[in-house]
Amino acid sequence: MRRLSIDTALDYLERDLLSPGDRKVLSLALSEATQAELDEALSDWDIEAAPLQSVLLLAYLMKMRPDLSFPASMEPRLKGVLNFCRFQNLKLKAHFTKIARGLNEAGIPFLVLKGGAMKVYRPDFPRWMSDVDMLVREDDFGPAERLLEGLGYVPFRDRHSTDFHLPGEKDGIADLHRYIYMATGHESLVTEDLFRRASRQAVFSAEGLLPAAEDMVFIALVNLCHNLSERTSPGSVISSFFDLAYLVSSKEGFDWEIVRADALKSRSQVTVSLMARLMDRFVPGVLPPSFLADDIDAAEAEEKCFHLLYRRAVLAPLRLEIGEFHLPTAFRTCRPLSRYVARRAKYFFLKRLYAFPSLAVSILNRHL
Repeated sequence: MRRLSIDTALDYLERDLLSPGDRKVLSLALSEATQAELDEALSDWDIEAAPLQSVLLLAYLMKMRPDLSFPASMEPRLKGVLNFCRFQNLKLKAHFTKIARGLNEAGIPFLVLKGGAMKVYRPDFPRWMSDVDMLVREDDFGPAERLLEGLGYVPFRDRHSTDFHLPGEKDGIADLHRYIYMATGHESLVTEDLFRRASRQAVFSAEGLLPAAEDMVFIALVNLCHNLSERTSPGSVISSFFDLAYLVSSKEGFDWEIVRADALKSRSQVTVSLMARLMDRFVPGVLPPSFLADDIDAAEAEEKCFHLLYRRAVLAPLRLEIGEFHLPTAFRTCRPLSRYVARRAKYFFLKRLYAFPSLAVSILNRHL
């Protein structure tokens, strides 16, 4: 049987996600830190080795707490990362404004998601964004795709979204979603509720819809699970925890019943509960005990833990090792096709071991 207890899975994730130094910075950024606590945390913290988002959190703390003194050697770096993110955002803002105005003129409503939405919630806090995520209704997805292509952007299609790039560039500009991915098969059922509760806002010199704080918390929790299974950067996890803590405290009378309703309608109660419990380990006291104590089906939770950790510990590292295979590049660099094919075959085999629980659990245990 596929048995992996919730505590075992959360213990592994807690060890694997953030370094002790990054946990210290996250704790500092979300607490009323004293000068002594800051000095102690930074005494052995290597700013050169830390992920960008961790350095950014420390820069946020410096911005929020002018009463604290930071090491003279760090201050220029912290101010520099804020300016770097402001500069990096300029290109994205310009392209997003072009896209958003095109959608406005076409009468296609869209929600701004993830980092773009948090930038609207906290305009004074620069943040690193690789692209701007937008959600449109299913009926508007095809017309919106064609509009972006007509504006000159190149589509890279997935089941739930299309990532648009500038011609010849690797980095994305906008990620257009037809639903929020949760791996439940019921994701689209919650879309209309997200639009109904959203508010119209000015977004980067254009007009868009901003999700309600409760919906943002729900989206952040299910997206955190996806990021963990795909082994995205530790920085994305740091940003998720920081954003969640802000969103919960940003609205007087925050309604947890909306988060529960989103999870129920999209069949993602287990995902939301597991990610909430994980966050509570890193940032205790932010989420209410009543929400953390919500009942979930134990067998379904164990199954979810198994799939999450199998993807994270077994499949994701192999997929990153394989990379994308581009035939012209292979010929130009003499990249061995046989090695690529062999690794793809191994990945294909391991991915299908879900059908053989005992063997799959044995392989997962060797990676934990």
